[in-house]
Amino acid sequence: MKKFYIFAGLWVALFSVNAQNVANFEDHQIQTDSYWNGSDGAGIIKSGGFSFPNNYNADWGSWSGFSVSNMRDSTTAGWSNQYSAITASGVKESENYGVVYVSGELIMKFDDPVQLRGFYVTNATYTYLSMKNGDDFSKKFGGVNGIDPDFLKLIISGTDIYGTETNSVEFYLADFTFENTEDDYLIRNWEWVDLAELGHVTNLKFRLESTDNGAWGMNTPGYFCIDDFNGESPDAPEIITEARFEDLELNDESFYNGSDETGNFQSGGFTFQNSYNTDWASWSGFAAANITDNITKGWANQYSAIPGSGAIETNSYAVAYVLDYSEIDFSETVLSGLYITNSTYAYWAMKEGDDFSRKFGGENGSDPDWFKVIIAGISEDGDTTGTIEYYLSDFRPENNEEDFIVDDWRWIDVSSLGEISKLRFSLSSSDNGDWGMNTPAYFCIDQVNHQDLAPEIKNPLANIGEEINPKEIFYVPLDSVFTDPDNPDSEMTLKLEYIDNPELLIGSIVVGGKPGIPEKILLSLNVFPEKTGEALVTISATSNGKKVYHIFKVIVNVPVSAKYLVSEELNIYPNPVINNFFVELPDDSEYIILYNYSGQVLFQQNVLNEEKIHVTQIENSPSGIYLIKVKTEKTSLTRKLVKL
Repeated sequence: MKKFYIFAGLWVALFSVNAQNVANFEDHQIQTDSYWNGSDGAGIIKSGGFSFPNNYNADWGSWSGFSVSNMRDSTTAGWSNQYSAITASGVKESENYGVVYVSGELIMKFDDPVQLRGFYVTNATYTYLSMKNGDDFSKKFGGVNGIDPDFLKLIISGTDIYGTETNSVEFYLADFTFENTEDDYLIRNWEWVDLAELGHVTNLKFRLESTDNGAWGMNTPGYFCIDDFNGESPDAPEIITEARFEDLELNDESFYNGSDETGNFQSGGFTFQNSYNTDWASWSGFAAANITDNITKGWANQYSAIPGSGAIETNSYAVAYVLDYSEIDFSETVLSGLYITNSTYAYWAMKEGDDFSRKFGGENGSDPDWFKVIIAGISEDGDTTGTIEYYLSDFRPENNEEDFIVDDWRWIDVSSLGEISKLRFSLSSSDNGDWGMNTPAYFCIDQVNHQDLAPEIKNPLANIGEEINPKEIFYVPLDSVFTDPDNPDSEMTLKLEYIDNPELLIGSIVVGGKPGIPEKILLSLNVFPEKTGEALVTISATSNGKKVYHIFKVIVNVPVSAKYLVSEELNIYPNPVINNFFVELPDDSEYIILYNYSGQVLFQQNVLNEEKIHVTQIENSPSGIYLIKVKTEKTSLTRKLVKL
């Protein structure tokens, strides 16, 4: 008998922490002009949802790690003033700030993987004055004549869920290495340290490096101060609100098309340009609507979106009618994106054709038609920063089953356009005539600059005790584990990220999987015979570039009974392999699995009644060690494979 225990030990939602949690140390209550150094034995400082480690030695009355201070003394030199920042206050003259004393390496751990923005840093008064003037233990930076190439450098590195260093960031708290000594400096203001390039991390490592060292290590005092940990960079672009169109005063089942000749309308800080011709009672640019009729065909229904409502269960949306282009103006910023869909008028014209437009695909559905929107970002200087093309319909695929006309709201990420003050939309189609495009030049948008939410853990995997027959694969249903609060769950991508003990356990994400459970997304897990132990399994869900991790533990405490084991060998050739290989199978083989050393399955197939199988799925894989597993009626056979 074999028992599995799957524990919902850790789950992490990236970006949710990043968007809200800032440690400014103001939530740590201390008296005026004082400090907390861990003498109460707490061992940590908690601020803004983060835990900062502290190590206090009661025998020596000493500490290391992080402390909290609001000391204001920026003039007294020496160790007795170790808790003061040279700025004499926190960032933006706030009260509290953090003081860090590093002896060797300081590690800050996170319960959940996070992507950090950065923090503000400055010198401690003790360190600053020691470098400026020298003292009994440390040299004056630059030396007596100011030409010594001294420096004090802070190095921050990150570690990911796999225990691998992601990257490192260096910041000079003092730098006297310049050829022109007038460029030498000691930091005495709060300066921003950007941590974005570290990526998603489970811990940070802080260390200091100096040119002034002795037999016992660094002579320069190993102190610095921080504030607004995970705060906003001073160079962060202005954040404007979201255009949802619910703030417009529209009657039910109505529209605004600019007939008042104001030339535009506004929502959430965005200006939607509109041109209305009173002589012809016609318009172009943008209109606003909340019409739900997605059935009526033709020009008379030009103000309707094909989904029959706005995006994310809202009522109102914007309709674009493009002559040359349609524009949206706003204060310069980096936009997240917007939702887009077809207008009802354009949708039915492409789907069925009308008096002016052709049916997309033609009569037999094989014509390579398409309809796309081109979105250009325009800077304050009028320069085009980039363009994004998005197909609202595409009948070009060789397989006609892949042809589509968009009939729901789709998210477009426009952040790659950079800092812009204008979006410019134009349209292009395969259906054109003497007067231009025959396809109705309409589309709809909503939730401009919507701050798309990351997926969430809806139902963490519960504790499971399951008796597993050695002949079976163990399946864990994943359909209800994750949810996306503002996008269809069906658009999430689920992935097996990592298994930390692939010699015990391998797995893969499968659709369908176990007979009798169709249309399910499952995590297939398989334990090797004669193995016991533990494995951490990391799975993830991704939507619009935002990811959530779910980390759980699998414990196998009873191995497969020895009676199932037989001494058979697998014949794999060639081995080492370059592109493809063959496996000769035992008579009672049931299935074969190819996987990498992280436990991720690359290929699996039923092989009942097969004598030999040709495997090509390794052709585009990197060089390294792979494993082949063949499950027979009585056992599992495994052999290493070398890819050159």
